[in-house]
This record gives sequence, structure tokens and C-alpha cells, in this order.
Amino acid sequence: MVEDPDGPEGPRRWIARGIYAAGGKLFALAAGYEGPRDAPTGRESWHGLRLHRFEWSGGRWVDQGVMVDNCMNNYPPRSHGGPAVMTCRDSFARMYTAHEQNGRWITAKLPGEAPHDRMSEPSEYADADGVVHMLLRDARRSRYLYRAISKDAGRTWTAPVRTNYPDATSKNIAGRLSNGWFYLINNPNQSGRDPLAISFSRDGWTFERPVALRLNPPQQRHPGRAKGPNSFQYPHTVEHGGSLWVIYSTNKEDIEISEYPVESFGLPPVRTASHLLSRTGMLDDVNALPEAPARHSTVFRGVEKVSGFNLHSYIAHHDGRFWAMWSSSMVGEEDPDQQVLYATSRDGHRWSKAEVLAADPDGPQGPARWIARGIYVTGGKLTALAAYIESADYRNRGKSVVWKNLSLRRFEWTGRKWEPRGVYADDCMNNFPPERLNGMLALVCRDRDMNVTMALADSPGAWKHTPVASEPPFDKMDEPTYYATEGGEVHMIVRDNSRSGVMLRALSADHGRTWSKPVRTNYPDATSKNFPGRLSNGAYFLINNPNPKGRDPLAVSFSRDGWTFDRALAIRKNLPPRRFEGRAKGSGTAQYPHAIEHGGSLWVIYATNKEDIEVAEIPVSKLRP
Repeated sequence: MVEDPDGPEGPRRWIARGIYAAGGKLFALAAGYEGPRDAPTGRESWHGLRLHRFEWSGGRWVDQGVMVDNCMNNYPPRSHGGPAVMTCRDSFARMYTAHEQNGRWITAKLPGEAPHDRMSEPSEYADADGVVHMLLRDARRSRYLYRAISKDAGRTWTAPVRTNYPDATSKNIAGRLSNGWFYLINNPNQSGRDPLAISFSRDGWTFERPVALRLNPPQQRHPGRAKGPNSFQYPHTVEHGGSLWVIYSTNKEDIEISEYPVESFGLPPVRTASHLLSRTGMLDDVNALPEAPARHSTVFRGVEKVSGFNLHSYIAHHDGRFWAMWSSSMVGEEDPDQQVLYATSRDGHRWSKAEVLAADPDGPQGPARWIARGIYVTGGKLTALAAYIESADYRNRGKSVVWKNLSLRRFEWTGRKWEPRGVYADDCMNNFPPERLNGMLALVCRDRDMNVTMALADSPGAWKHTPVASEPPFDKMDEPTYYATEGGEVHMIVRDNSRSGVMLRALSADHGRTWSKPVRTNYPDATSKNFPGRLSNGAYFLINNPNPKGRDPLAVSFSRDGWTFDRALAIRKNLPPRRFEGRAKGSGTAQYPHAIEHGGSLWVIYATNKEDIEVAEIPVSKLRP
């Protein structure tokens, strides 16, 4: 890849420092320096040390110059929920960390006083709670790994502490498998670098289930400086195609690679809040998702400058008919003229003319407007919810009120018309109709400032609100949904408006009364609304837009236990472009799903381009989770 810069007798040399993909490009890192090598402690080891980055052009490697000066990194830079982070040693082998900020690398020292003055060759990974763990080789030869942790995505670190994990004083690699288990590969024999072994952890803190990856190496063939005989060392890994690929050096003479199918490790399922998708990367190619066996029909087709914006659709079945409701305005989202419309259908495919459920309260020039919030049957009566607001100032979030005079209002179908029944929940922008949790009515709300709470009540009007985290990085949580699993847990799935590109999850073990801190999951999301539920066959489903780059496709995945989802299908993909302009209207999108099961089918209602309301009928018998 890169040749010796000045021949075998010259002082310059290279050390390979990693190969990785970023932004669709392939990069390699190499550290260049001049001797001496293995200088005494306190003397310079790598004179003129510089970390160079090379880019693969398709036919050759092109040197892009110095990436970080005076840096002997250990692995390529990685993000742990923040900026790209990399650990380095300087020319005196003193450790520090570097994180990228506006194209520059900002450095921070790690504790360097004894007994932490000989830390070396660390690996890092983030656990399910966002804590970043650094596992270090101890060059003082305690024969144990050391660990430091960071709670700010790798910018600052605690002092390293000695662990009880044995080590031959060699390089380790740690990470997380797509099935949710953490792994650690090192040489755990304190007498030498045989075997090369792997162990596993459910939470990233404690490791178990050790397995030898390679043992009993062949005899060394050639003598050489710092070449221990009969050894496997310096592993690096990548997971691909259902296997963990481990590359390593044998006797410091040969480079070998071993493929280990992840299933061969025999690891039981991991239940952690962050592991929402059964296999990380399963939804990387959303365009290749097979299509669900669905029949699609139009509920309502918008008319430019009359009903050009349509969103927040919901569906119910009552009195032999399907009922749909949604928000509608002339041009743009949450405009002052926004009202709530509804339509009905006997078969779910041929829909009546839309009529007004809740009219604009004060005309198109007044501040008051409606947002559709759900249609459902309770006590044998058809009920609709709509949020009354007098502003939609989303730029005010975190500064002042977003939704002035917010209240959730209830409407009841009398058999001939919709009658208003007053305030259902004050200061609550719910996302979906209420359900029962352990006998209590439950709503997930956002208040006028867009802060998320779980609201519980014995009866409407007596809501008790429990806040769910509102501090960074969870201060922009939006449009939460929830469902209960058979273990008694309640799962809250949340849109992350900080645009991490994944969904969040929080857990409750007491029927929604208290909640864990939300975590970012491995389930990709376009920063849009999701909808979960459970089918009559026992399978859970989750509908969202799993393409972080846009709301195409609209997809559904399934789960047997409600903890991890797999087998995704596209409900709608390759959407047509929008027909006319409007504020906050994307093009080629399907979004904001709601669903019910009726007559042996899953009925999914959604908005296309925020212009039209459509419905998909998917026979449950053809869904095989």
C-alpha cells in the first residue's frame, strides 16, 4: 500500500494503523516516524511521528497527508453518539484522546501518573446506556487489562482502574455484535499469547462465556527482534454476512483470518432497551425490502389550495363501517385554517366524501386550529380526539411555549353527527388514542413546551403525569408510542428529533408509572412517527420509515417477544412526487401510520406526500413473523 520511505537502511518507517469506510469511501491510516525504537522510559520513541490518511481511488492508494500530528493511534476513529473519537500515543508513548470538531482534532490528556503512565493500545465501545468503555493494555506488566470510562461520548475519561481480566500484555479488540452481545478478544493467558480468545457480555460491563478462537500455534519459522514464538496476537474484527471475521498475526510472521458464524457462539437472545432490531444492519438496504401483500386504496385526495395538506390519519371500525379521520388545511402543516376531516367505508376501499369533524375554530386568519389525535371505540361509542392549539411555533422549543393554550378535546358520534364533549386532557398533545395499562387509562403526552410525559388515570380528567427524560441528548423527543409485553414491561418507542437517525426506547417495569432513561436503539428511522401493536396471532409489529435519509419506504417489522424486531416488509415504497407546494411537505413520502386489525387483515392508514390519505389492507394469514 505504501512503501518504506527511505529504504531498509534509512530511519523512516511506517506502522499500519487501520482501514475503514466512511462516507462511502475507503480509507487507511499509517503512522510514519523515525527511530529510535523501544527507547527507555521518558525518552522519545517515535521521532517525527505523524498519522497519515490514505484514500482508495479505485486503482491505488492516494496519500491525503497528515491527519493528526504526533499521533500513534490504535484503531480508526469511531463515533459513540458524539463526534468521531480516537485514542493516540504521542512520540513519547504518552496516551491522549482526540475528537473531531469542525474538521480539527481536539486533544485531551489521559491520566499519566504512575501507575497509569504505561497504558497502551486500547479499544473502545459504547454500552447500551451510552457509557463508553476503554480497555487498555498495561505495559507495566500487571498482566491484567485496565478500564477507563467516559460519559460524554469519549471527550473526557476517568482514571483507568485495574480489572480482574487476565492479559498477556498484548493488544485487544472489543465491540458489539449485531445480536446485541458485546465481545472482547485478547490473549487471556498471562504466560503468553496462546490462545487468542473471545468472551461475551450482555451489558458491556462484565464478560463471560470465554471461547478459544485459536490455540496451539505452529512453530515459529524465522527469528527476529521482539518476535515471541508460538503466538497469536493483535486481532482486529469486522462483522459481515452473519459472521465475525477476525484477522490476526501468527508468530508475527503470517497474517491469518478466521470466520466465525455469530450463531456458532450459541448466545441466547439479549434483552436490552437499545437492541430493538434483532440484527444491527438488517435495514441498511431498505430499497431491497420485499413488499407486503397489500391492497392499497385512496381515502382522500387533496386539492391544491383547498385541501392541499393532509396528515395525522387514524382508522377505526364501528357499527359495520371503517372510519378515518385526519388533519387538513389549505396549504401547509399546522396552518391557522387547519381542521379535522373524516370519511367512512363499508369495505375499507371505497370511501365516502370527506366531511368536517371539527371545523377551524376562528376562521383562516385566527390563531386557533385543530390537530387530529385519534379515533377509537370506548364503551360501545365512537370517539374522536383533537388537540386545540393557538400556535405552532416549533422554533420556540426549549425557549418558550410551542403550542399556546393546548388542550386535548373529545368528540362523540351520536349516530348522525359529531358532538363536542369538552376537554379530555389539559395541556396534552397525545399521539394515539388511550389504552389500558393494568386497568389504568394511559396516554403519552407532550405538553405545551413539547416535553414528554406518561399520563395515567382511573378516569378521564384525573391524569397523573410522569416526566420522561428531557435533558440532552433526549431533550427533543417527539411523537412517542407504547405497547406492553407479556413480561409486564411497557415499551415506549420515540422519534428522536435531534436527528440521530434511530428510534429511542424507554422501559417501564411497573405498568407505566416510572420509566428508565431513554436510549438510542439500533433501529433506523427517518425522524418520523411510528406505530407499534400486536396481532391476533401473538406477533408484535412496528411500523415506521426505516430509511434515515427520507420517508420512503413505509415499512413494518415483526417480533415474537416485543423486544427485538426482524423480517421487515415494505408497506409502500417508490412513492410518486408531490403534486403541489406546501410548508413542511416532503416529496415521494409515505408517513404517520396508524393501524387496526379487522376481518383477518391489518389495516394501515397513512399520508402520501402529506397530500393524500391512503389505506393498505394486509391479510394477517400472509404475515409469517
